[in-house]
Amino acid sequence: MEKVFRDPVYNLMRFDRDRDRLVLQLLDAAEVQRLRNIRQMGVSDFIFPGATHTRFAHSLGVTYLMKLVIERMDLLRRDTRYQPIAASLDEHREMLLAAALLHDLGHFPFSHLMEEVIEQDHEAWSVKLIEDPQSEVHQILGQADTGYLEYIPAILKRTFKPSYVVKLISSQLDVDRMDFLRRDSLNSGVDYGYFDLDWLLHSLRIVEHEGDYELALDAHKGVRVAESYVMARHAMYQQVYLHKTERAAGALMLKLLERAKVLLLKNRLMDTPKAVRALLANPENLERTDFLQLDDVLLRYAISLWTQSKDKILADLANRFLQRRLFKSLRLNRKQDEELVQALRTVVSQNGLDPDYYLVFDSAIDSPYKDDYLEQTSGTASERIFLLKENGNLIGLSETSQLIQALKNKRIRTERVCFPEELRQPLLDFAEKNDIFGL
Repeated sequence: MEKVFRDPVYNLMRFDRDRDRLVLQLLDAAEVQRLRNIRQMGVSDFIFPGATHTRFAHSLGVTYLMKLVIERMDLLRRDTRYQPIAASLDEHREMLLAAALLHDLGHFPFSHLMEEVIEQDHEAWSVKLIEDPQSEVHQILGQADTGYLEYIPAILKRTFKPSYVVKLISSQLDVDRMDFLRRDSLNSGVDYGYFDLDWLLHSLRIVEHEGDYELALDAHKGVRVAESYVMARHAMYQQVYLHKTERAAGALMLKLLERAKVLLLKNRLMDTPKAVRALLANPENLERTDFLQLDDVLLRYAISLWTQSKDKILADLANRFLQRRLFKSLRLNRKQDEELVQALRTVVSQNGLDPDYYLVFDSAIDSPYKDDYLEQTSGTASERIFLLKENGNLIGLSETSQLIQALKNKRIRTERVCFPEELRQPLLDFAEKNDIFGL
């Protein structure tokens, strides 16, 4: 018997009720169900109205892609070279699907924006929830196999061996990225994130390498689809994730949360839900029970309460956010320095606004393709994309593709300044004399 989910990206996602029982049990855990109320793309719906899909849909999609990868590798079993890896996948199948489903478990409301405010990352909370004996995911995993309570956190920390297990979840060629590119592109109404997923999976290989297993693409079949995949990621960052209006909307949200945090620490913002108060004022001691209440719905409710705050700055920022009176942005054509920062802060102050909250210097950074090994001294897996040659040797993608070679280890940085609409003309007047803004 099958459990079937209808999905806008893959249409029918099928899971076997017996063989995939653990995944279906985990789906009903409170920690996983919470992801239904965490939007995948944060504030992107201000710019792309359809981008309201959730971390839950994404996590389920990642799990389904992991299942397709395992099935693809099983088809290669007739080749003696792939029989050991097929056996390894059989052994780790249940764990791989569970890790795929739980990889985003620890995301906060508005995702990465909140991480900047509280200086915590979602990966740590994903591990924390899995390791917490009181969590439902912990109890379900423990009943299935107590080893999963050690192995899945190791996968999320990128220390698990064999390395292919980690790379399928977190690398430059992982099921997480494959899903979010296709899903985010579809829901944003753009085509940038599309690549030939079927051919990418068809070209995928897992091979023995230096005493471990390595993820690779068939060198004969996979070069062009690999290029398309990397370029899809690059285009999505340039045109969607780092869109100037999205960055400005994020800047507004960032300052709104910072102001709320300052007031909470001074006990001047009493009309705030307990979980939101704990998140902003004391994130180091945030409890699981409060974490489970934290989602986009609760935070938006808190913001609606803040519109009535006696603090004028917080009330103004909250109203701007809910009414979509977003910050605007201008691109800087020179590097930030102390003189420039102080000059622009003076312009903002002269126009009656606090530069601490109404002026944001934003650095948007895109690294299209990394051709190095991450934290090798700590024993973590690499992110490099390999190609498998006919003679069985591995070669880096950038060594074969001139296109990827051109992008290798590049950091594309865009500097902007974000501010309220009413400051546009004063800032432009200042810029005429100083030539600081570009297109």
